[in-house]
Amino acid sequence: MSRTLGERLGSKVVVPQDELYEEKRKVWNGAINRYPNAIVLCQSEADVVAAVQYANEQAMSIAIKGGGHHVAGTGVCDDGLMIDLSEMRKVKVDEKRKVAIVQGGATLGDVDKETQKYGLATPTGTVSETGIAGLALGGGLGYLRGKYGLTCDNLVGARVVTANGIVRHVSADEHADLFWAIRGGGGNFGVVTSFEFQLHEVGPEVLGIDVMYDYKDAKRIFTKAQQFLNDAPDEVSFNLTAMELPPAPFLPEFLHHKKVVAVSGMYAGDPKEGEEIVQPIREWAVPIVDQTGVMSYVELQSKLDVLVENNIPVYGTSLYFSELNEETVDVLMEKLDHAPVPTVLSQLWALHGQMNRVPESETPFSVRDASFVLLLDAMAMPGMDEDVIEQWIHSIYTDLLPYSHRNASYLNGIGTIESATKATYAANYDRLVGIKKKYDPKNLFRHNHNVNPND
Repeated sequence: MSRTLGERLGSKVVVPQDELYEEKRKVWNGAINRYPNAIVLCQSEADVVAAVQYANEQAMSIAIKGGGHHVAGTGVCDDGLMIDLSEMRKVKVDEKRKVAIVQGGATLGDVDKETQKYGLATPTGTVSETGIAGLALGGGLGYLRGKYGLTCDNLVGARVVTANGIVRHVSADEHADLFWAIRGGGGNFGVVTSFEFQLHEVGPEVLGIDVMYDYKDAKRIFTKAQQFLNDAPDEVSFNLTAMELPPAPFLPEFLHHKKVVAVSGMYAGDPKEGEEIVQPIREWAVPIVDQTGVMSYVELQSKLDVLVENNIPVYGTSLYFSELNEETVDVLMEKLDHAPVPTVLSQLWALHGQMNRVPESETPFSVRDASFVLLLDAMAMPGMDEDVIEQWIHSIYTDLLPYSHRNASYLNGIGTIESATKATYAANYDRLVGIKKKYDPKNLFRHNHNVNPND
């Protein structure tokens, strides 16, 4: 098998006998342990085409690794072919059109670093090492969501290698059905070798929100957050993170093992104007630490990197909520108070503004009317029982499901659960199935939140 592929791609093919194989099959989540038949280290679109054509001929399933940061480890598969785009990271800015042309293996940090040279940005996420491809294809929530929408909302074109190995440039005017599908439909429809993102004037300095409160005030903070969100201007986006701080050297000793609620975010406008607008956020309770202030956009975008270590086993889940009412908060806090490990990140991201004005049918990303999304991750440090952690994460999902917004989840933050996939795509699912049948009838691209062509 690998010889034929090797003839086409030479040393770019890594097989289980090769020294590089163990390193290259790994993804960000250390809980994922899968063994593909071969890995292709793509350096060009032509490499991707050759790999996909081979997989199609052999009826092999395909896993696509961009940044490899999905909690479900969708970038790697057992058996099958793993297409690794991590060497394709170029970012080019068309200043005249205010568009960034971004290769499929680029990280958010790669994008921000280049676009900020021009005082421009496109909405991305909040951890700079995340791959832009998976983020954009699954939605893309970040600090610009209120002002400029999701990452997928700012996608204006792309180059896609579909299951038959054909390259298609997609946009609103070319292969419009495929263009619609990749703006939230995940990696179901092909390998995106490059993206074109609309850019906006942001930075180079912005007002970053960074306040830390005592966990004992969590209930009050959640209530205040909902009240603030009801009238929040588009320029403000914020996330609430409940966690126990690690005994890390970058933290003062009095914060070691301290349970806190951290509020992080930004004001996407004139920092001076923003100070007064974000002031209430700094007064939801008595802060332990308040580092809110003007900083570079690139610094803000990488500030949370320290919380997301590489190769640690992580178990995660996600649900949307129409509002943070008392019942929902009580259930969540009861679960957090009985967490089996201290290494839990429980994030509630406030949702409003431009991202919620996009009609539900305009992109596959259909959840446009929730006010918060929960992203909860538990990390299994050495010596911890992973089965217990996984069961606890599942119990959070099942216990909070009755309080959730139409049983929907942010698919970039949850395992590949079929019921969650269908509930989240909702009325858009059938349309996605039709497009899947057209471009990937054999379901080669199935290591994802799968849209089954046979549904």
